[in-house]
Amino acid sequence: MRENKCLVQGYRGCYHEMAMHQIFDKSSFVAVACDSFQRLAEGLMEDEAPVAVMAIENSIAGSILQNYRILRENKLQIIGETYLRIKHQLMALPGQSLDELTEVVSHPMALNQCLDFLQAHPGMERKEYSDTALAAMDISSNHRLGSAAIASSLAAELYGLDILAKDIESDENNYTRFFILQKRQSREQSLQPYDKASIYLRLKHEPGSLLVVLECVRDLHLNLSKLQSFPVLGAPGEYYFFLDLEFERSDKYNEFIKTITPKVLACEELGIYQRANLND
Repeated sequence: MRENKCLVQGYRGCYHEMAMHQIFDKSSFVAVACDSFQRLAEGLMEDEAPVAVMAIENSIAGSILQNYRILRENKLQIIGETYLRIKHQLMALPGQSLDELTEVVSHPMALNQCLDFLQAHPGMERKEYSDTALAAMDISSNHRLGSAAIASSLAAELYGLDILAKDIESDENNYTRFFILQKRQSREQSLQPYDKASIYLRLKHEPGSLLVVLECVRDLHLNLSKLQSFPVLGAPGEYYFFLDLEFERSDKYNEFIKTITPKVLACEELGIYQRANLND
């Protein structure tokens, strides 16, 4: 079967790759690793792969603000989303035991999300790494005895490591939302049907400008599931707003765009797609 490529941020075995497997058929899609979100965007624009998966927010850590800028500046199109339950595993070389471990390495966010477990095992020194999967790869390739990584179960499988402690995250309600992206195309080529939209608005720098938008959302019975502000570079005191809108009828959303466009300085649709649920 022909393999399709999907760009992911991180190294093989990262949570982005697990999100890719959740979205696409694992047997027909292969992950193309990118060492940064900007590199992922460049790869998509340069046709290195037809689609990409990008994390946009975490239920514990919050929004990844830089990625909203990357989306807009590179004119990427959101064609879908998924929520991945983040489960952290403690892994080490085969034959190692918890008592033999002297250090644990991982991305700082993963370390912070496993503080309860780590505080219960004070004999392991914590060391930060740029990527969870890269930490697992390093232990495997360099045969680092006494070292453990916090990473995904996929990383343990890929790099031949034993999982010594499963699901060690402190909060089980740990989800990351990922966007499915492609190069910007016309709306007619977007996934159908759709019941969610992500848009950018630049509002007039005057009292009540945001209220005008919110009243329009209310009047058309749309659900505003996210509202994020960003300063406009070179224009102190002015802001862009990123909105996620959910709706049962697409005509109501289309009416919102038609109504609000003349009332704002700029209105840009980043994507229309089917919303995902945490249990998908």
